[in-house]
Amino acid sequence: MTALVIEDQPLVRLGMQRLLERMPGVGAVRALDPAGIQALEPGLETSIVVYGMSGDTSDNWYLLRRLHQTLPRARILLLSDNMWLHVPASLEPCGVVAHLPRSASVERMEAVVLQMLGCDGFVPMRTSMGDAWQLACHPRVVS
Repeated sequence: MTALVIEDQPLVRLGMQRLLERMPGVGAVRALDPAGIQALEPGLETSIVVYGMSGDTSDNWYLLRRLHQTLPRARILLLSDNMWLHVPASLEPCGVVAHLPRSASVERMEAVVLQMLGCDGFVPMRTSMGDAWQLACHPRVVS
């Protein structure tokens, strides 16, 4: 499964790209500036999109609609500086399934992405970043 990070801040974009690359089941992760939404190919098989909302709200909603038209099956995580308590119903038809503030902890972002991927069997472990995700319970060995 592929993922896409759309963010205008290069360090946030790189950080989210690295976070997604180490998620179980995620293959290629593509990162681009919000202006790149216009150049996306329709039907690109992308399952997860992390979309960082910029300070210009008029462009955000236009680009979000454009993103959904181009990738209608993608599940979108919005990152923004303005935080609502839940995803407004008006955004659900645009593929938005979760919304977090940019100030959310890495653990919270990882948990939301894993939930979007359907990986309920994984829990964050407070260890080194390379070994951060482990199975919550060990599978039985079947002989």
